[in-house]
Amino acid sequence: MDAVVEAIRVLCEQNGIPVFGIGDASLLEAAPEGYRPSDNLPGAKSVVCLGIPVPKGVLWQNGRSNAVYGRTANIYYRKMDTVLLQAACLLETTGSSALPVFG
Repeated sequence: MDAVVEAIRVLCEQNGIPVFGIGDASLLEAAPEGYRPSDNLPGAKSVVCLGIPVPKGVLWQNGRSNAVYGRTANIYYRKMDTVLLQAACLLETTGSSALPVFG
């Protein structure tokens, strides 16, 4: 499993995703219904989280803020979707099931 975690870390690094972590899925079982790992994938044992910082100016700028935010979100979501799908495929090489959850 360490090799897969390293492969996901490298995947994130290659795609400019500086925030990456793995946690025990049971720690999120107190979340509201529909948001628990087991609601999405029964038997989930781990959760992989990825993140990209958003430039503050995108959120603080005046004028066309909705248009700028919309374009930024579109670019970021496409990148995250692509990397999450690739990470899920890497995880499934261990014989486990993986489900990318977007949003």
